[in-house]
Amino acid sequence: MPRYALIAEPDSHRATALLALATQEGLEGVVARDGAEAQEWVRQRGAPTLLVTDLALPRVDGFALLAWLRGRSDAGGMAVVVVTAFDELRVRAWQLKDALGIHALLSRRAGPDAMRDGVRRALAGQLAGGGLLESSAEEEKQRLARIDELELVDPGPPDARLQDLVSEVAQAFGVPVALLTLVLGDRQWFKAHVGLTGSLARDRGTPRDWAFCHHVVQGREAMVVPDATRHPVFRDNPLVRDGIVGSYAGAPLITASGDVLGSLCVIDTRPLMLGPEDLAALRELAGRVAQSLESTTASHRPRTPPPRAGGQSEPVLSEASALALVREAVRALDVPVLVVAPGRKPYAANAALAELMGLPEERLAGMSFDSLCQHVASLSADPGGTLRQLDLAAEASRGLHLTLTLERPRPRVVRWVARPFVMPGGVAQLLSLMDLRVGSDGKAEREGLLRQDALTGLDTRRVGEERLSKEIGRCRREGLPFSLVLVDLVELGALNRTRGFDAGDAALRELARHADGLCPPPGFAVRWTGDTFLLALPGADAVGAEAVRQQFHDVPGVPERVSVAVTVQGEEDPHGTLARAHAALARAKPDRSPGRD
Repeated sequence: MPRYALIAEPDSHRATALLALATQEGLEGVVARDGAEAQEWVRQRGAPTLLVTDLALPRVDGFALLAWLRGRSDAGGMAVVVVTAFDELRVRAWQLKDALGIHALLSRRAGPDAMRDGVRRALAGQLAGGGLLESSAEEEKQRLARIDELELVDPGPPDARLQDLVSEVAQAFGVPVALLTLVLGDRQWFKAHVGLTGSLARDRGTPRDWAFCHHVVQGREAMVVPDATRHPVFRDNPLVRDGIVGSYAGAPLITASGDVLGSLCVIDTRPLMLGPEDLAALRELAGRVAQSLESTTASHRPRTPPPRAGGQSEPVLSEASALALVREAVRALDVPVLVVAPGRKPYAANAALAELMGLPEERLAGMSFDSLCQHVASLSADPGGTLRQLDLAAEASRGLHLTLTLERPRPRVVRWVARPFVMPGGVAQLLSLMDLRVGSDGKAEREGLLRQDALTGLDTRRVGEERLSKEIGRCRREGLPFSLVLVDLVELGALNRTRGFDAGDAALRELARHADGLCPPPGFAVRWTGDTFLLALPGADAVGAEAVRQQFHDVPGVPERVSVAVTVQGEEDPHGTLARAHAALARAKPDRSPGRD
């Protein structure tokens, strides 16, 4: 068995700490930000010596990941440490510890010593369970008091502004239902909602025992359930049994005082293929909504600040004085940072940002924000497209994360992160830029390879599965057909042997170019396996898909191409459609060799 540790953890900071523990035990560590990525690592390297995993992973949850691993013949000696914020998930995992092969089950609140002890016990084949409960009666009492204090529950119709927000969230995530939920003592109450019908819309709530959002509040963490119908904790939930909730993702509404009011969540009736970036965006937006709820209520009910020791009042910062403090802090940082004051006015930048942008620091200080965005876009190969992305990040103020490929002053991949924060005068933005290739030891490049095929430039299978699920769901809701085409280069191996790998690579690139040209948006092409491509055709029926398939055979070329077209049937699950397509492709291949799809 390969000697390595696999860390399945969406949070990069926690993943770094867990990697350090694995290194201390003499193991090379790799990180997967979701369950599907973890499966990809295992397919490439075999089962790990040590697996440290969360249970609420995007795309493939921790329970499903563990069950999948236990089906592999090389996972018999694998040590498993589960770390989770959610009490009920932790209890269920402990009940299933023998079936899932769990050795240690720890709380998110466990300290470094407890984590280290859990890892060592697991590697030694010993059990380590229990630990702290995430929630406490005192915290719950304080949380409910804060909801009462803010007077957030009212019998009137939902606020139009919040209704618009949840509608935008549902549209952005491609789901039928989005909710802004307050979790009360015995129930969850929908402060705003879109996509609900019947008694749920009329009553604007459910018993708390049914609430997925209850777990988000209790754990104070974002939670995703990719497929609730197969989840050992949620499959018997009444909302799941009734077909209302098939998948869920929610992020906590945490106030500045640290109280969790409820959750901002998205729901679909089918499996939800949100990635870690989607979950991060939902988390950032939930934080912004919580700040808005708190500040809006406070603006209607002024408070007198408590007196300081000696009877003196606490000084109140003006916008100018607050910005001055921020500017000094930014200048002291050695990472590229820009602060945009309320009203989209650039205020403070530092030398690291000037160096990254290839500009003198004094020129950067005098730039307008629009000019800065235009300059960043001019450094890329697609200035127009990059500028639209930057405008979105600035206008949305949702803590968006963008990955930009810059060509000048030297090639680099940059992560642009916009985080809003409240200050006197309104909401400001903290923009940070990170060169992903500096000090990454190839990590950023590996992550990029998992999302974009380096040879063809097409999406990888990992990304294709996400997009397929979303597009099939969208077409189903809009009453549109959906078809896909699988194309296989059946003689690629022979071409590589007789004419060299350069010829094989050229054939793959040519097929990718042809496939991409046959899939106008919202269609897309994916390099599905080494010699197989998938074309997703939203809106195309069987006749249209067959016409696209035929176009591959109208153009002469080597190696030989075999293809099939498949149309989604009724309420068929995307995995079922793919299984039919793979079976049809296998039947179409001449002299199929063992081990091929």
